[in-house]
Amino acid sequence: MWNQIPPLQSLKLFDMVVHHRSMTKAAAEAGISQSAVSQTIRQLEQFIQTPLLDRSTRPMTLTNTGENFHRICIETMGRLAHTVEEMRQIDKGDGNAVTVSCNLGFATYWLMPRLNYFSAEHPDCEVHVMAAYQGAAGLHDGSDVALRFGNGQWPDGPWRLLFNETLIPICSPQYLKKYGPIGGAAELASRRLIHVAVADPDWLGWEPYFQQIGHEGSPVTSGLRFGNYVQAVQAALTGDGIMLGWRSVVGDLLRSQQLTIAFNAPAHLNTGYYLKSTRSSDGPFCIGKFLDWLDCQASETLDF
Repeated sequence: MWNQIPPLQSLKLFDMVVHHRSMTKAAAEAGISQSAVSQTIRQLEQFIQTPLLDRSTRPMTLTNTGENFHRICIETMGRLAHTVEEMRQIDKGDGNAVTVSCNLGFATYWLMPRLNYFSAEHPDCEVHVMAAYQGAAGLHDGSDVALRFGNGQWPDGPWRLLFNETLIPICSPQYLKKYGPIGGAAELASRRLIHVAVADPDWLGWEPYFQQIGHEGSPVTSGLRFGNYVQAVQAALTGDGIMLGWRSVVGDLLRSQQLTIAFNAPAHLNTGYYLKSTRSSDGPFCIGKFLDWLDCQASETLDF
């Protein structure tokens, strides 16, 4: 079995390259040379006998195989990390621990930036986040709380609404300064748009967005495409184009002025983030406090 698995260091460097969309930046984070990163990725591709990166694009993107391989790596390492953490907590008791399951974008841009405030209010409570690269979060592998995007109508319910989602086109301030303001929906459709390709019927892309705001035109096919929302946000931050900003993800980035509204035509959706817990708010102390805190944070989340 072990000779069928690539070295863990190569998987770590591959994840860094995907995160930064740059071998140079990945090398800087790892503290090694760019050529060493490049050689490691080449060796990884030789090991699995297929290309993972499309080097003909700038910035480089993942091949379809690369996207699937990266997703599996993240999910597998996430399960391993969670198992190790569970083993560490065996002798500490579970009354002071809360395990949360959600998708990667929600964890990265909504939940994680806020957790320091919860920890400051409740220093005796530990929160463990299980973030899935793609797919629906659920109460599995020992999760106490699950946060899932959609319409709330799932067979493993009941789920309760945390907040509805809103979409709005966003970009970096530098992009608007360089290319100028957008005068209407037709002009927006002609700009360089950032797409996120996910296998989720509740996830709206540019075509449904334009339909929501009443714009009828040619199908939007040009632009940059990514396999997850985190990569798309990074592209927007570096001024590579305009993306659809989701309320749950970009509110803090808009407040900090790292991103700005590119075209002020929000689309208010009937979908949103739903919550499910194994316990009620009057259950174990930390889980109850965490659920109350989630409701408070949701009520304060920026809407457009």
